[in-house]
Amino acid sequence: MNLVFLDAGYLLSIELVNDQDHARALAHWQQTSRDGHLSFVTTTFVFNEVVTYLNSRRLHAKACEIGERLRNSDNVDFHTVDERLFEQAWPT
Repeated sequence: MNLVFLDAGYLLSIELVNDQDHARALAHWQQTSRDGHLSFVTTTFVFNEVVTYLNSRRLHAKACEIGERLRNSDNVDFHTVDERLFEQAWPT
């Protein structure tokens, strides 16, 4: 199974119709979602970034909608970024 990392920019482009990359990101999402051999992964940092971005633009309902959809999705695996993982990801 192939893993696809969902980052904040991609998720926001899918959801925000006025985003310059919305149509392309949405088409990509729809195509990859139909592909049964893909699994999606993201982090709590990305989740927080998406929700904070939307809330800071007074899009609280949209933030809640996307947040719940991500949290309840069977296709998205969340990884909590704790101190250990943060340090592993940071090159020294």
